[in-house]
Amino acid sequence: MPTSYTGAEKRRIAWLTLKAGKQSLAGDRNVDTIDPKVKAEMDRIEERAAERGEREMQALKRKLSQAREDAATAKAAMRTSRGPERAAARREMHDHEAAARRVERELRRYQ
Repeated sequence: MPTSYTGAEKRRIAWLTLKAGKQSLAGDRNVDTIDPKVKAEMDRIEERAAERGEREMQALKRKLSQAREDAATAKAAMRTSRGPERAAARREMHDHEAAARRVERELRRYQ
């Protein structure tokens, strides 16, 4: 599942990891000595990041679909026009295709 952590969440995770490590080293090796509150807070942070990542991925998919639709519309306009209108439609089509490629690169980040 894709995740998207904020800077504050990353810092909090680092701090919680250090705290859990310290608790683990202080106790018996055969017993889980990490405070359940630390584990619960870490789980809450991970859950929020997963939800945020999923929402971001869905928004990017919608944006990609729109960019592809716009590129197809511009291509149809290019094929049915002549002269300067055709050149303008071609530039518009290339712009929409470039936007779609940018969104695809961002989507790969979540996979």
